[in-house]
Amino acid sequence: MNPRNNRHTQIRLALAAAILIPAFAAAPAMAHDALESTSPAKDTTITTAPGTVSLTLSEPPMDATQLNLSVITVTDETGKTRSDGKVIVNGPTISTTITGGTNGAYKVLWRTVSSDGHPIEGNYSFTVQDPAQAITATPPATPIPAASTASSATAAAETAPEVKPNDDNAPIAGGIAAAILAVAAAIFFIAAKRRNRASGA
Repeated sequence: MNPRNNRHTQIRLALAAAILIPAFAAAPAMAHDALESTSPAKDTTITTAPGTVSLTLSEPPMDATQLNLSVITVTDETGKTRSDGKVIVNGPTISTTITGGTNGAYKVLWRTVSSDGHPIEGNYSFTVQDPAQAITATPPATPIPAASTASSATAAAETAPEVKPNDDNAPIAGGIAAAILAVAAAIFFIAAKRRNRASGA
């Protein structure tokens, strides 16, 4: 064989190896499943608290209910967990049920095992803004205007019956006064009579 041709063949083989080896090395890393979509969608605002939260992957994840390979935790704005702790795997979609729900920001934490056996995880948020919940919130107490209070007090004072003085003892008081005057007149009369007698003597 021509040494020159042999050398060219070796060079070609080296170049092919240089191209193929990195491609084969990258293949396992590229095999990991990826999150394709969520419901509710990431960073969106919805008008009703969802009954479920679901995530769809590029491939169905490994499913082993006994080992809890898939986990989804949903918390509301106060940090209270709203997910029921159970994850349903349906093809490439994993989901969990949400109980209750109030207005505010929700955070979703998820973890599962990719179809290639590698664990994958992530998180995202969405917001609930239900107008009905805002309307049914307890309204603040309405203060009573001072003018109305004053008017009520004035009206009560005007409608109160006028208290008249008690005149039941008026005849008795008049009789006593007349008796006192009669006694005083008698005393005055007797004293005057005595003075006249004394001056005649």
